[in-house]
Amino acid sequence: MYRVDVTKRQTGRGSVRRLLFAASLALAALVPTWATPEVAAAADRLPDMSAASPSQFRIVNSGGRRLLRFTGILINKGAGPMEILAQRPDSSSPWRVRQVIDNTSGGERRMDTDATLVYGGDGHNHWHVKSMMAYHLWSGHGTRADRKVGYCFFDTTLWSPSLPRSPGSPHYRESWCGGRTALTSRTGISVGWADTYRWSLPHQWIDITGLPGGTYTVRAMSDPNDWFLEEDEIGRCGWTKVRFGSSGTSVSVVSRGTGCINDWRGTTFETHIAWAFANGITTGCFVDMYCYGNAVTRAQMAMFIDRATDLPPTDEDFFDDDDGATGEAAINRLAAAHITGGCGVRRYCPHDQVTRGQMASFLVRTLDLPPAVDPNHFSDDNGSTHEADIDSLFEAGITGGCGSGLYCPKEPVTRGQMAAFLYRAFAAPPEG
Repeated sequence: MYRVDVTKRQTGRGSVRRLLFAASLALAALVPTWATPEVAAAADRLPDMSAASPSQFRIVNSGGRRLLRFTGILINKGAGPMEILAQRPDSSSPWRVRQVIDNTSGGERRMDTDATLVYGGDGHNHWHVKSMMAYHLWSGHGTRADRKVGYCFFDTTLWSPSLPRSPGSPHYRESWCGGRTALTSRTGISVGWADTYRWSLPHQWIDITGLPGGTYTVRAMSDPNDWFLEEDEIGRCGWTKVRFGSSGTSVSVVSRGTGCINDWRGTTFETHIAWAFANGITTGCFVDMYCYGNAVTRAQMAMFIDRATDLPPTDEDFFDDDDGATGEAAINRLAAAHITGGCGVRRYCPHDQVTRGQMASFLVRTLDLPPAVDPNHFSDDNGSTHEADIDSLFEAGITGGCGSGLYCPKEPVTRGQMAAFLYRAFAAPPEG
């Protein structure tokens, strides 16, 4: 149950309160220590932020893209407000971002955070806390994320009025986020309140262009980077399963719930992905997400193999097209170990997708596998430059193909398949 109210409730910690507090300290100093009863230290009243299940879905075609729009809601169910205070000495200096935490004695403390602010000039002409909430959509066809820059959050929706210390009217205001030249930005959500981001707002969408029809999960997560102190650091997500077609604007809700489900638990690759996480071979594609259905790039492949094998460092720069790219050091280590020769003269093509045939050759060179004893295990790789390596990989027990005597050498390797390849290659000594 909720309602919308845009008035402001003023609270104060004024001079009278400070004078009374100082007087109480002076009187306490006159009392003998033996007569002073023990007083419990003031305890934090922490917020408890969570995201509601995404709702009000719509598919909109815009500029050649197909966008899944939806409403997201950021809720505070804790004992204290979620307040972020950012300050800077001048408009050209970086922000100092602190969390303001109330306590049981009526005071507060300020805690420095790693959070940053970004300015949104897309109709929201004010400062935003970056990545305060994140949205993801996934199925076996891949995982996609939102492009929202950040959140200027404030009280818009009374969500749980029965919570202790939940004000009857909103306290935090949109105007407190500050304009471009502001030196102070203050955002917050009171106890029992929420901030609703309607589906029509800028960047309140996920791009679904090119996705086939089917059932997809949409998850919202609050404070994904753990920048802020809260009562509950786990129960911060809401999710909704939706169904839509490969074209058209129709979208229906299948189910919804709370809890931080992710895109790899319960899949056929769960064991392999869990092993890759546990052994530092992957850090995922986002907080607790793996993007198992997404294609692997050549740069990502280099990093996977480098972490799995702990290749020695090299000072040589083998390629010109990977300068500054994520994974450049791993690419050079693979080249120094003669695992890759690139895709051309001093070119590695780091952003290209890796095919299953290429993956076979990478792993055979990495593991130094012997030639196959009984070649030609698959019918669809005849004449491929990777055929011999594919057969070697099969006899080592690292691949079983893609079904019905096929290997699908030209198809891209997904991140889930990559985890399975690496698990079979490195979790136990390969056969043969």
